[in-house]
Amino acid sequence: MLCRVCKRELGEDVVCSFCGEDNTPYIEAAKEEAKKKTITAQIHEKITDKKTEGIEPKAKATAQVKSNYKINKKKLAKFIGAVVLIIAVIVAAVSFIIPKKDKNPIPQGETLFSSGMLGVSSKGEWGYVNIEDPSFFAIVPQFTHISDYHGDVAAIYIDGKFSFIDKVGTLICEPIFDSVGEFGENGYIAVEENGKWGYVDTNAQYVIEPKFATAYGFGENGMAAVSVSGSYGYIGEDGEYTIAPQYDMALSFGKDGLAPVKTDGKWGYIDETGTALIEPKYEEAYHFENGYAVVKQYGDYGLIDTEGKMVITPQFDERFYFENDLALVGVGGKYGFIDITGAYKINPRFKSAGKFGIEGITFAQRGDGKYGFIDKNGEYIVKPIYENAKNFSMGLAPVKKDGLWGYIDTEGNEIIEAKYLDASEFYADGYACVKNVDSSITIINTDGKTAMLESAATIDNVLR
Repeated sequence: MLCRVCKRELGEDVVCSFCGEDNTPYIEAAKEEAKKKTITAQIHEKITDKKTEGIEPKAKATAQVKSNYKINKKKLAKFIGAVVLIIAVIVAAVSFIIPKKDKNPIPQGETLFSSGMLGVSSKGEWGYVNIEDPSFFAIVPQFTHISDYHGDVAAIYIDGKFSFIDKVGTLICEPIFDSVGEFGENGYIAVEENGKWGYVDTNAQYVIEPKFATAYGFGENGMAAVSVSGSYGYIGEDGEYTIAPQYDMALSFGKDGLAPVKTDGKWGYIDETGTALIEPKYEEAYHFENGYAVVKQYGDYGLIDTEGKMVITPQFDERFYFENDLALVGVGGKYGFIDITGAYKINPRFKSAGKFGIEGITFAQRGDGKYGFIDKNGEYIVKPIYENAKNFSMGLAPVKKDGLWGYIDTEGNEIIEAKYLDASEFYADGYACVKNVDSSITIINTDGKTAMLESAATIDNVLR
């Protein structure tokens, strides 16, 4: 039997020699389940034999099929009811017992301001502030929905339709689009009009007429995934197919020239000519990064190289990604860190954990719910005394103590006083968003000084 945490062979000992997990409850539960299945099978066999006793072979076979059908129907209803009840109880319990990990840490290098502009909300309407002077609104909040700026253009939603504005808030075209999709690397923007998707340029002029059921952004290779009649393929910048629609689903091409595609319910990878390089056999497949891609197979996550060779056997509960040579992985509700070979550098023993940034430390939550910060050896270098914590960035990490958030340095010294209801990590441009005790949002720099003055008291959300 395998260890429930690290999935390694146990041998005769119920305590895993690798990660130290005591598998006794797990093994006993498995034995009990097997016992129940055996008893159920025996009862079913006896019932079937009794109901068909004395019947001629042909009639007996027919009666047995009918008997099985009736029994299975009743058992199926009970089984479904029990499963639904169990799932409901587990979900309710988990939501209260297990604190959520930081599922979406800020990607390394991401800035708070996009193209120098930040979307902000005031009294339910959206506008923008400018990084050059965020003390007042560059574009007064007036829109229902907005997007980040991409270059000099942003999408906005007003009067039931989408349009685009420039950096002074002037409409580039009348609001005519039903939806706005991805902004492509080539400047083409996916838009929907009258139920069909096409592409416009930054002047909101069609470069590819709307004719697709779905359309995604153009990649660096000048190709975009689109669908018609339920099948996905790829087009070039002229709108013509480079790979004919034939897949159940298709994602964009990565920098390595491979794209994940789904065929007959399974994911594989193709190159830019449409040649299948890695056969479809995965339940999930993600883009390659530095020559490796995370895939899901047999219910667990592992890692493959660009030739489809399994580098790390599927064994983890959640999708993972590498940053600074380590990846956070979850096994059996506990979290640890592995290297690119799949070897544990820190055994899975934490309730939750973050990512290792350039500071070389990350938050980790103990079994009692307290947060501290560990190094790459798994040793606490900042004691676990916090109610919550987030990742380090720009040398500072948000921590929660006595119900309020502040910031500490890598030695655990309080640098920015704990006085906020919530606080984000710092972005690469040196700014973070904080929620004040009056629930207003403001922007601070690494000194803890506010970068917003006149408009700060009226901002209730930011586009992040």
